[in-house]
Amino acid sequence: MFIHKHLARSVRFAVAMLMALALSVGAYAQNISVSGTVTDKSGEPVIGAYILVKGTSNGTTADLDGKYTISVPANGTLEFSMMGMKTVSIPVNNKNVVNAVMEEDGILLEEAVIVAEFGMKRTARSVGSAVQNVKAQDIAESGRESFVSALQGRVAGMTVTSTGGAPGASTSVVLRSITSISGSNQPLYVIDGVPMNNSTFDPSQGFAVDDNVGTANQDFSSRGNDINPEDIESMTVLKGAAAAALYGSDASNGAIVITTKKGSKGRGKVSYSNSFRWDKAYGYPELQTKYGNGMYGTANMYSQSRFGALIQPDVKLYDNIAAVLQTGFAQTHNISVEGGTEKVTVRGSAAYTNQQGVVKTTDFERLNITLSGRAEITKWLNFDANMGYVKSTNTKSSKGNGGPLYRAVRWPMTDNMAEYMDPDGVRMKLPAHYTDYDLYNPLYALYKNVNYDENDRFMVNVSLNATPTKNTFLRVTMGWDTNIGKYQYHTHPYWGNREGSSYGSGTFNLSRNSYLDKTINALAGYNNEWGKFTFAAQFGYHQQENGSDNLSTYATDFAVKDFYGLSNCDPATIITRTRTRMRRIQAISAQVELGYNQMAFITLRARNDWSSTLPKGNNSYFYPALELSFVATELPFLKQQTAVSYLKLRGNYAVVGKDAPAFLYD
Repeated sequence: MFIHKHLARSVRFAVAMLMALALSVGAYAQNISVSGTVTDKSGEPVIGAYILVKGTSNGTTADLDGKYTISVPANGTLEFSMMGMKTVSIPVNNKNVVNAVMEEDGILLEEAVIVAEFGMKRTARSVGSAVQNVKAQDIAESGRESFVSALQGRVAGMTVTSTGGAPGASTSVVLRSITSISGSNQPLYVIDGVPMNNSTFDPSQGFAVDDNVGTANQDFSSRGNDINPEDIESMTVLKGAAAAALYGSDASNGAIVITTKKGSKGRGKVSYSNSFRWDKAYGYPELQTKYGNGMYGTANMYSQSRFGALIQPDVKLYDNIAAVLQTGFAQTHNISVEGGTEKVTVRGSAAYTNQQGVVKTTDFERLNITLSGRAEITKWLNFDANMGYVKSTNTKSSKGNGGPLYRAVRWPMTDNMAEYMDPDGVRMKLPAHYTDYDLYNPLYALYKNVNYDENDRFMVNVSLNATPTKNTFLRVTMGWDTNIGKYQYHTHPYWGNREGSSYGSGTFNLSRNSYLDKTINALAGYNNEWGKFTFAAQFGYHQQENGSDNLSTYATDFAVKDFYGLSNCDPATIITRTRTRMRRIQAISAQVELGYNQMAFITLRARNDWSSTLPKGNNSYFYPALELSFVATELPFLKQQTAVSYLKLRGNYAVVGKDAPAFLYD
């Protein structure tokens, strides 16, 4: 398995810096000053490439622009090396400018994977917990509308479950195993160092009347579906509490860390890609066609069991499952514009996704507009920003025992379910011969009921990175994530049991749900090395605020049967409810990492949270973590053999802390 070149650059830079510090810079007689630029085959700078005067310990590293300057004998030779790239040797020949072009070389993922913690980087060899990188290219090329569903089968120990095959279906992700019976078991999603909201609308509590619309039969999109896979530059999965300890209690189930594209240096570049897909349902349940409705060989048209009398040869049978299905079609279009100078890079992108499901009337539509960039304000201060707008709409069908497939299977094969309208042109047609009223035609629900939602989401991430001195850093990230959703579930007055008391009334359910998440993370750190020993430490302050507002309305008794509007309902039946929830967490964190000879590492972590959802005086909780990593192939006797190129032993220990949902405690 091989790494993506964007992931490799940061690791190469870190490793090269350590090598440069370990080697002393020598002086030579009759030396000349040589400078140049190190690039890859595409012209991108090879950040952190190590330049060595062959046969000596005199070396330096390329800067963020791939440039270097070194003192070298006029007849000397320069060797350019970098982890994951082939070494290049170039004679100086008394020249003052020597440029090098390097080619990539395959390298195992485990050796070069990086972990982004609030945007900070670590090499794989120092990590004692379970992490795994996923290539952004693999996600983009999967053809999936959601990057979350594209993770299925790509990460060891990850279970990705879709609630169904319908467009816009929500997705559940579990790393390793569940940890809570009543709480969330999903990992935290982090974009450019800022936690992202991945909530799903709960119809059982989000509408005005609790449990009027149940989660067993209705599904709403996860907000993780809003992310455009083409905007992802790299992705790292942190498995377990130890790996994600610094992210707090929301990451007790692990974290999926995403870095977005910020543009590249050079002339402006326009990229366009698309994909088209046709879907066909398969694997139909096998239905027997010998016996009709009834039991024990006796016809009974009140019964839904099909063990009745033999179906006569001259009776026509209908494929009612096919009546609710169609050929699905999905299309995706992506366009991006990027470019920049040595100091500033900018990228803008737009993506359009439209998916029509294999169940009739179902569809999902999404528009993504993103603007991101990076600017070097001074040599010690740079700025990153990412802004995105997402517009999505979703027309759904019910699922489970209220879904169209379930109802189609139960519909008598001797009746054509495709004719779902009564001869009066208004009411739902009942199956021929069947004398009970408890069979509902799913096509009537698909075309007459309303099951629809739309969302407008706006996300902003801003990051300031400073290196006041050589071995110190300061990083501040701020995030703002807001969404306004409109959720509708309306049933037609003539949908239901004709003998029921509510038949002819209809139901109107409308919910307007919005949330606003604000996040700030501030990190300060120091790193250095003394001979074979390395040291890194950081201290952080974190604040997260999650607020939501819900306004929902329920009503019934339609005046006009085919019109869905609150003004069309009986005012006496209107129920309106509002909900406002707020949760705030403040925390401090610390991490210390000690390393020896790039072979043995120990990392200590700790975080303390104060949550507003816990009782006053008892709202603080502390959780530590310990990681150990040992790269056995760095031992002298293992370096001599070639059978094993890389062997690392690791272990970790962590204590997990969680708070409570809002308003659970007074």
